[in-house]
Amino acid sequence: MSVSKSVVPISSFGLIIVVGLILLLIPFITYWVYKKRSNLKVTSLPVWTGVAVFIVASLILEPILHAIVLHPAANGSIALANDHPYIYALYGAFAAGIFEETGRYIGFRYLKKRVSGFQTAIAYGIGHGGTEMIMLGAMGMLNMFMMGAAINAHNTAVLSKLPSATIHSIVDNAGTTVANSLVERVGAFIIQIGLSIVVWAAVNYVGKKWLYPLAIVFHAIIDMPSGMFQAGLINSEGIIIGLLVVCIVLLALFDYFVIIKKMVPTR
Repeated sequence: MSVSKSVVPISSFGLIIVVGLILLLIPFITYWVYKKRSNLKVTSLPVWTGVAVFIVASLILEPILHAIVLHPAANGSIALANDHPYIYALYGAFAAGIFEETGRYIGFRYLKKRVSGFQTAIAYGIGHGGTEMIMLGAMGMLNMFMMGAAINAHNTAVLSKLPSATIHSIVDNAGTTVANSLVERVGAFIIQIGLSIVVWAAVNYVGKKWLYPLAIVFHAIIDMPSGMFQAGLINSEGIIIGLLVVCIVLLALFDYFVIIKKMVPTR
């Protein structure tokens, strides 16, 4: 099937809409359920702090560094990714870890004298991870929907700017791509809450500041497979999802046995 005659099935558009709405609603529903069932006084300040930190650290400051270091070409290609893919993946993983975890650390320092308790870590994580889910997940579905509409309309102005691999992926594998995106975004949301617990403990417990650099390392390890996928070192999204699940389990175990069980007061 040639690109000019490709057609995205109507069912794919329906799936994109459904998943986009799910990704949009998960952060709001999670916060509402947590606030109702935790029997804790959860204020909105940690949530909005998480929102602000993600926007500043990930959407403003980190892209500036990428523009300076990576020098992406007009067509989006990056020389470092092509010439030194391992260095590219390592750079991307640690850049994300340093910016987000440093922002998280500053956010919890700000919150320390204003709100207290373990619920602050969860609420912040919902704000930080929820913003990521909406901006990268829900908006990603919107972008895919628009590309699909352009493909079906045979909009040459748009199609000429899209790689043929992207077009064929939307046409032939939209369902798999959308399903993988849903799993990845939900996994990332859980991880953001888990990392928030780690940095919250670093700020609020004496002698635990070492948890802050550890969070950077955790973040880099978690992001490394995605960077390797972007650099062409890993070709299977299934491997990415499998590694993501492993990271979620390990981070959850660390949070429970090292932080929650030993540091958080029980009621």
